[in-house]
Amino acid sequence: MNKTELILNVQKSLGGDTSKAQAERAIDAVLDSIKAGVKQAGKSVKMKGDESSAVAVQLVGFGTFSVSRRNARSGVNPATGEKIKIKAAKAVKFKPGAGLKALV
Repeated sequence: MNKTELILNVQKSLGGDTSKAQAERAIDAVLDSIKAGVKQAGKSVKMKGDESSAVAVQLVGFGTFSVSRRNARSGVNPATGEKIKIKAAKAVKFKPGAGLKALV
């Protein structure tokens, strides 16, 4: 399912008096709120020291978005076989909730 299909599904779920534009604004508002939560949580994760993580957005029954720290590591360039150093970075993770797991 892509965003356009999601918008149409939300429009149908909200009822006949909801326009496609209103459904799109609702989805955009939810996504913007999740992005803001992830951004705020990312500020609390330090790049040095122990591995740490911060819960950004928790939707009970659906899942949890969190930000964690990945340590620096070595890797291999697949094209050349050359060893490279990969810098430490922050990563967004999603852990599905029990309700979502039950559907799959």
